Amino acid sequence: MNLQESELVCIAVVSNLITSDSQTICKLGSTMWRYTLYLYCCIYVGVSISATSSTVALSKITQTFQTEKADKAFELANLYFDELAGTPEFDAIYGQICIKLNKIDEAVFAFERVVSEKPDDFKSYYFLALSYAKLNNLNQAERVLNRLLSLNIPSSLRNNINDTLSLVRNKRQNLDSNINQRLSFVLGDDSNVNSGSLDDRVVVSGIEILLDENSLETSDQFARLNYDFLGKWHRTQHDAWRLNLSLAQQSHQNLSHYNRTQGNIVFGYEYAKSPYKLSLNGIASVMSLDEATYQQEVGLTSAIQFKLTNYWSVDLNAKASSINNVQNENLDSTIIESSAGVVLVSKHLLSKFAISYGKQNADLEIAEHFGRDFTALSLYLNYQLSSSQSLAFNAQYRTVEHHKAHPFFLILRDEKLKNLSIEWRYKLTADWGLQSRYSYYKKTSTIPIYEYNRSEWYLGASYDF
Repeated sequence: MNLQESELVCIAVVSNLITSDSQTICKLGSTMWRYTLYLYCCIYVGVSISATSSTVALSKITQTFQTEKADKAFELANLYFDELAGTPEFDAIYGQICIKLNKIDEAVFAFERVVSEKPDDFKSYYFLALSYAKLNNLNQAERVLNRLLSLNIPSSLRNNINDTLSLVRNKRQNLDSNINQRLSFVLGDDSNVNSGSLDDRVVVSGIEILLDENSLETSDQFARLNYDFLGKWHRTQHDAWRLNLSLAQQSHQNLSHYNRTQGNIVFGYEYAKSPYKLSLNGIASVMSLDEATYQQEVGLTSAIQFKLTNYWSVDLNAKASSINNVQNENLDSTIIESSAGVVLVSKHLLSKFAISYGKQNADLEIAEHFGRDFTALSLYLNYQLSSSQSLAFNAQYRTVEHHKAHPFFLILRDEKLKNLSIEWRYKLTADWGLQSRYSYYKKTSTIPIYEYNRSEWYLGASYDF
């Protein structure tokens, strides 16, 4: 074969190879196009199904909510929360459900997401302002309402928003400085005037009076004048400073040497954000007897309240204080006390059951027989009879164990104290009210001279300003 024939053969072979590869490439390209088209179809179908599923879910949630089944709508919305949260349509209906169920924190988060995605959604803006107002975040509620007024909204709705804005501003001003004062005057009868004090003995004009057989039943009529000041100054919607002041002057008809003046002051900080409420207070009190200072107390109290449901909550309290008895240093002592309680709040009833434990240590070694440990059970009920009348009931059972034997009677002094009281209040007007209270005390002791029965009753009027 010559050179020309060889070249022709090579050209034929290469031509066949190119033809073969072109066919293969065409077949591969055709196959890839079919797979790509199939993939796009799957994606489109998946997106369509997902969108349809989301639309169906939103429709079902909205329909359930509109049929006034908020609890069921909330459960249903939570099933789709991970999938749909962040979409304006879902967040808008979810926020409305939360407002209906009083889950205000969740509602705020939902409506904040809506207005960030849809700045012209005036309905969600309004619900957001309402949610802030329910949390007493009135500054933020006012800002949202002002932002809403800048939108293109109907004139009729604008008038409603202006009215709401005025209400929010008034409420904010009231919360910024909330002060209530009460002046009350009562007349009553005490069947055992000198019983029931902290140590069961008093010092009058420098003379120590120990309870004896003749003093166990010393009754007298009395008049009592009270002044109460309750102040609360909000820093934000969640926290505030508080000041409570109480002054009382009690005068007796015959036993004037038992006339007494008492003053109590509580100043502290309060933080409340559902479901918690915390407070820390400093306390101080003074009592004078027969126009001479008798006893002083200073200390700290703290409280934690946790809301379990709309009706039930748990209370935890602690107190530490120091008592100074001006006329008898043997009665100086330190008190540590803690308590735990369960609170029920319903439409007409407020009730609390608590158990407490305390320790009172005498400051002086020679006075250790005055030191004591005590445990108490208490029950408080307040029932609203009508818009103007309420009835309160209080009961307590306390056991007291002293640390040392009594130096005179030479036995350990252990005691049990029971007391019951019932109080009726009637509101004559927005400012004036009537009140009446009956209390009964019974104390038993391993030293009979410290036992007593006591009843107290009074009727009076109060003026709030």
